Amino acid sequence: MPERDVTEGSLPEGNGPHYHLPADDEIRRAARRLVRGRKATFASQHQFLAALVGVLRRDDPLVVVSGRRLHRLVVGLPGLRLTVHYTEREDPRPLEACPVCGSKLKPIRNRTLTGDSVVLGLRCTRCDYWTHRIRRVPVRYRISSGRLAARSV
Repeated sequence: MPERDVTEGSLPEGNGPHYHLPADDEIRRAARRLVRGRKATFASQHQFLAALVGVLRRDDPLVVVSGRRLHRLVVGLPGLRLTVHYTEREDPRPLEACPVCGSKLKPIRNRTLTGDSVVLGLRCTRCDYWTHRIRRVPVRYRISSGRLAARSV
């Protein structure tokens, strides 16, 4: 019986990465083409991501894109409507950045009867995300064609 090669079936070494991260502009162009071309509505980020990766892999079969990167890139993209559904959860940790687009959050302030200012919540500087004492957490991203960039439900 011939001896079996120990490297048989393993990935070749030194041939570079086995995946390719596309440029941001390439993802945005493909997303616009996908929604505009089909006049489609995607009920979830997962459906949209699967369709988008399918389009991108026509040119490069090693392309990978994460869901987080995808929704951060399509916020504010002309021709796409990103509708975000939220749930409310108690979370004592302070927010560092917007959970939808990753931008800075600024405080929502209100003046009291005594003239002092209190912080009621936080608002994103880029998209429509806002939260208050009970944290609003994004749970579903719906993508469709349209003019509005980011809408919350």
